[in-house]
Amino acid sequence: MAKKNSPKKDEPKKEEAPSQFANLPLEVQEKLRGIKTKLDSFQKQILEKFGKYIAGITLLPPKSAMQQMNQPLAPGEQPKPPVIPEEEKDKINILVLVDDSDSSKMPKSELKEKLTTIIAETAKAIDPNMTTETVILSELWQSCYDGKYDTTGLIAMGAPVYDLGMLSAIKISEIHKSMVLKKFEKYILAYVLAGSLVQGRATPTSDIDVWIVIDDTDVKKMTRAELKDKLRAIIIGMGAEAGELIGVRNKINIQVYILTDFWDSLREANPVIFTLLRDGVPFYDRGIFMPWKQLLKMGKIKPSAEAIDMFLGSGEQVIRRVKSKLNEIGISSSRKRSFSRRNS
Repeated sequence: MAKKNSPKKDEPKKEEAPSQFANLPLEVQEKLRGIKTKLDSFQKQILEKFGKYIAGITLLPPKSAMQQMNQPLAPGEQPKPPVIPEEEKDKINILVLVDDSDSSKMPKSELKEKLTTIIAETAKAIDPNMTTETVILSELWQSCYDGKYDTTGLIAMGAPVYDLGMLSAIKISEIHKSMVLKKFEKYILAYVLAGSLVQGRATPTSDIDVWIVIDDTDVKKMTRAELKDKLRAIIIGMGAEAGELIGVRNKINIQVYILTDFWDSLREANPVIFTLLRDGVPFYDRGIFMPWKQLLKMGKIKPSAEAIDMFLGSGEQVIRRVKSKLNEIGISSSRKRSFSRRNS
């Protein structure tokens, strides 16, 4: 039997690229092999210091590459490989996602400032070319509520080196959203991330729940049911394709609603719809999701828990106003009696 060749003792073993980088271009994988030791050291130190708060660490492309990739293409124009300036080729850009849902010991702003400073200092000590951006999860969601998706788009371009599930969820959702909008933007009213990932219960094995609302109010060539079935099949197929692109399979769970059905569910107080509105984070919104979310929060959608709380709260306010008014009447009557006695 032939003897297998084994590497010589003094021959350095070639480092393999991390499995999460397997789908990246070979040139990028080679660069990653060169900085893997630095990334491992950074990850180890950050997790030792802030393990409880770190939801993910991702390696970002050079800034110029991101800018070039974000440039709109002319009709028929094919995307070109980005040109990286010489001064950026040695830069190591890292984004750190911080879960601040359990930051009860200090204000969120103070937590971000503290972690940003220490994370940046840790990176510089490992390599002066390493730059970091610290993103607080609550601020990331707020930017989505405000219709600003720059950071989620940035995360979609990154290569995760540590992930509790949130980075993969954002990445696949952004890619899938782009596919859906490119083909059906006229009909898409909202694309929303939901489920355990936005409820603070994310784990690396959590499903990625997204739901999409489709405008069916102007359907003429087919029935609403036919439109829903047709678009649903295509959109779910795109979800599988997005998963293949980033190496995440059978994880994205897609719910497709047509607007008329969604509205009926709201009127019928469907608890699933209330949960979607209460916890969901919009990755795309044409002006229906956030108004609904705010109306639910204000207790205007009945009979939700928020509406019940608002009703009970209004009753307590009425009781307080009545008590205050009775006190005023009592004080006024007492003053009048005292005045009458003094002048009698």
